[in-house]
Amino acid sequence: MSEAGVLGKILPFCTSLDQFNGLVEIETSQLFENDAVLRLATLVPDDQVSVAKAAESLRLSNDVRDRLVAAMGKTPRIASWMSPRESRRAVYQIGVRAFTDRVKLAWAKSRRSAANHQWRGLLALGESWAPPPFPLNGDDVINAGVPKGPMVGEVLREVEDWWIDHDFLDDKFSAIEKLKAVAQGMAY
Repeated sequence: MSEAGVLGKILPFCTSLDQFNGLVEIETSQLFENDAVLRLATLVPDDQVSVAKAAESLRLSNDVRDRLVAAMGKTPRIASWMSPRESRRAVYQIGVRAFTDRVKLAWAKSRRSAANHQWRGLLALGESWAPPPFPLNGDDVINAGVPKGPMVGEVLREVEDWWIDHDFLDDKFSAIEKLKAVAQGMAY
């Protein structure tokens, strides 16, 4: 399509096939299923305006458009050398699908074949790790003495950030103790 000039008519914003070729090579060598949405993502510049234009001109469904937007997000940054802890944090923040899409897209951009096992490990972690539910809710915050209102959400976010920083600590008692400490330290 590119050589015949058809690709430029359909996707005028496509300037390079390098990432596309990288993704096709990964799908082939790693025996992954061909993913048309990710292949499209490699052809669209990774900014919101280009994704919106592509979605409109190609008449993509909202689900496909949303997947493209999530796959092309900038934060958290995905790198082959991410630790398991950083990877779990990213999966929790953006979800399994967006994480695995971003790993594949970053891998397709990478030209270091020595890192293939690292990319493969990130995919395995993303696909196998189920983010645990946060053990507290607004009622727990109110029971800790925080009055109803916007402060409940602030305290809950503070404790959730602590919980994430502690690698999703599977201990509700510790989360409640942290909640009490945060609630006592906040000025209502």
